[in-house]
Amino acid sequence: MMRHPLKSCGQAATLDTRLRLALLRFCYMLTLAALVFAVKPVRAHADLGPSRMPQLRLASAGWGSTTVDELRLVLDAVARSVGKHFPDREPPSVQVVPGEGNPLALYDRGEDGAYIIQLSARHSRWHQFVYQFSHELCHVYSNFDRKTHTAGAVDHRNQWFEESVCEAVALHTLNALAAEWTERPPSPRFAGYGDTLRALSDYLQNEPHRRLGDGTGLADWFSAHRAALESDPYQRDMNEVVANRLLRVFEHAPGGIGAIGFLNLDDDVQGRSFAAYLTSWRDNCPEQHRATVSEIMALFNTAPAPLLAASAASLAQR
Repeated sequence: MMRHPLKSCGQAATLDTRLRLALLRFCYMLTLAALVFAVKPVRAHADLGPSRMPQLRLASAGWGSTTVDELRLVLDAVARSVGKHFPDREPPSVQVVPGEGNPLALYDRGEDGAYIIQLSARHSRWHQFVYQFSHELCHVYSNFDRKTHTAGAVDHRNQWFEESVCEAVALHTLNALAAEWTERPPSPRFAGYGDTLRALSDYLQNEPHRRLGDGTGLADWFSAHRAALESDPYQRDMNEVVANRLLRVFEHAPGGIGAIGFLNLDDDVQGRSFAAYLTSWRDNCPEQHRATVSEIMALFNTAPAPLLAASAASLAQR
């Protein structure tokens, strides 16, 4: 979720009240996991090799009971996991600060030009840090700050799609770090925590509101909800329906998440129709990412007929 400095977006919650309450029910798993952490032998996190990892600066206080050193291990792991999908991109500099409200990526930059990301997670709730930070970091890679400003406001007609994309990236990052930390936790302190990340991802993906009704395709669902999404892009339940479908595309397409780096590149793209918005995305992608975008266009029935046929055939094989 982003926030424009000249316009309040208090309704823009990455973790809305429903999710906050759901995560309280989830916390009992953390207690069980803590017992495992104390006794399970581990192999320390190995060097994953070079990546285009964002350069992070963390606020030195305000994170609750966690230490900054522990938090850095978690956020560095997220930055590495997300950043590796964008090998040709100059690594961004990101300042991470605690915020009292919703997690946000701000349009305002720091004095040195760094992006500013606010997180509401606190203490040792590492699953919340992973989930929130990966979502907000996705906005940075999606070129969120290139949107056209009109009278101090950003045209958000297609913002709902970017929110859905970044929710999908957050789920993917939970999955990726769950697998990685099972074998290579960043320190012995995090031994066994991969199971907690996996449990959160599974819980979120299986929430009833994320499912389409029997026989309902995403294109039909979108047709029924398009006006609502375009008028208020921060309707979490709707964003999450789309995110679940995007996650399948990203996780089945080699390098698919890298396509996000070519979103929002045209200055006026947010004011275009959704079909034109996706076409702009595909046209700005290099060849290796266009198939991913074409499959997403097919989900919404917005691709030209030849692309629809090819993408439908690809989706049917999954």
